[in-house]
Amino acid sequence: MGTEQRGSAGETGLRWGGDVRISEDEWVKDPKTGEMRLSEKGITRQKEDITALAERLDGEVVEWYPENDTSAYKKRRIRLPNGRSVWRVYRPEFRRMLADYEDGKIDGIIFYDIDRLARQPRDLEDLIDLVEYYKRPVETVTGNIDLRTSNGRAMARVLVAMANKSSEDTARRVARAKLQIAQEGNGSRFTGSRRRFGYREDGSLNETEAALIRDAAKRFMAGESWNGIAKYFRASGIRPVYANIWSMTSIRQVLLSPSTAGIAVYNGSLREENKTGRPKNLYSDPEAVALKDAAGKYVMGNWKPVLSVDEWKALVAESEARRKGQAFSARGTRKYLLTGLLRCGRTHDNGVVCNRSMAGFKYKNKAGTVCYGYRCPDKIKGGCGGLQRSMPKLDKLIEDLLFAHLAENAPDDAQESDQADETDPDAIQLAETQESIRKLRMGYAAVPRTVSDDTMFSVLPQLEATERDLKAKLRKKAKVRMGRASLAKTPEEVRREWDEADDNLVRRAILSRYLKAVIIRKTDRRGPADLDYSAIEPVWREDGEYVPLDHVIY
Repeated sequence: MGTEQRGSAGETGLRWGGDVRISEDEWVKDPKTGEMRLSEKGITRQKEDITALAERLDGEVVEWYPENDTSAYKKRRIRLPNGRSVWRVYRPEFRRMLADYEDGKIDGIIFYDIDRLARQPRDLEDLIDLVEYYKRPVETVTGNIDLRTSNGRAMARVLVAMANKSSEDTARRVARAKLQIAQEGNGSRFTGSRRRFGYREDGSLNETEAALIRDAAKRFMAGESWNGIAKYFRASGIRPVYANIWSMTSIRQVLLSPSTAGIAVYNGSLREENKTGRPKNLYSDPEAVALKDAAGKYVMGNWKPVLSVDEWKALVAESEARRKGQAFSARGTRKYLLTGLLRCGRTHDNGVVCNRSMAGFKYKNKAGTVCYGYRCPDKIKGGCGGLQRSMPKLDKLIEDLLFAHLAENAPDDAQESDQADETDPDAIQLAETQESIRKLRMGYAAVPRTVSDDTMFSVLPQLEATERDLKAKLRKKAKVRMGRASLAKTPEEVRREWDEADDNLVRRAILSRYLKAVIIRKTDRRGPADLDYSAIEPVWREDGEYVPLDHVIY
């Protein structure tokens, strides 16, 4: 379209773009489908007024740019291609409108009011740049601001600056009120206005949803991938609260939220952008949004937790380890129960034991029947290819051996605790370090200052590095405590857990608690005879021994 001046004063038949936005909308139940959806009452009223104005201007609205339940003030962190970060308001419909205005798909823009159009000066300036060049009209229902004139642009800038200041004041008041509520541990709705998954409207536990969360946490700690957890949620038939289908993002938000462990959350809505600029909708650092008191202890809410604090901390640690590629994930692996636990014990001619991991496979016998077995990989894959065992027989044998071992080594009445030790030197040092950080910051913020710039910026980084190291140590200890507590379960508890497992992933994790490996040695027996028990050697973990998931041989 170039600099063609369509939409000049008095021109008729213009194709208008309608910009409608409301910051917060309420969720209502759809009377037809029964699903929760946004009411859209606010933008519907705006559409009616904008349509009426377009008709008075002898034109029509040919494209709508709806921004329902969308803030024009809150910024999010966005990663640029060069790796740098910027903070921007995420408004894809607003950006689409500017592009259509620039490309000539619309002849002008009608919006309801200036504070509906923009609350960040940067957004207004992007529109002003286009208007100054293309000279197409921008109209408002509630006023007469002509961005094609210097007076109109000056007035728009003043009004947006005032709207921005109003948003800042409101955000500060709301944040302070939320902080106070969170510090008091109050609010069954977790200082938010919407029901959280796992809880009812009144803040009490929804046992069906809570059971799904607990089971998902066990599966994740057993090695299930986020994608596998998402499939499990979808197969459960339990729907998310404010979406049509479970995604990995929404599930991470549920499991990693500190509120799931009963911890008060402050500023929990902080979100980071992915590489495409879209919001991740998850806690990029769950620990950072968990509220703590001056002594560095978690502020607990008055709602009943779904997970214990240690279980939640172990989840966070495992998720972070996977993100960094430091932990095992069962993505697309371990279809059969003993795959990864079986080791080939055949001795080569040079006296070296093969020690390759035996994998499950499917084959047909001479009669054409489908059979399953475990075998050592062929020589071309690094194995010997000389050992093979029947899968059903070996699976049943190892199951029987497991429960015989548990019965023989049943724990006494003194059960291993999964709770943190308050006398732990690392926990004590962490509390002292966090108190030093708090005092340092208070001294630097005091008037007059009691902490100099040199002290602040030389000592603080060292203390923060120590804090990170201690948190990492305590998270690892939390995982170890959980593992030891699981080893102390009675045979009846393990049997119930085994029988309730609906796939091999959880059962394989149970085996890995007690078994280091199962060595399969060469036997002289051939054919479909019973297993040669003397050629099967389980290697049990020692009493109290616990190997973190990322150290287990898979």
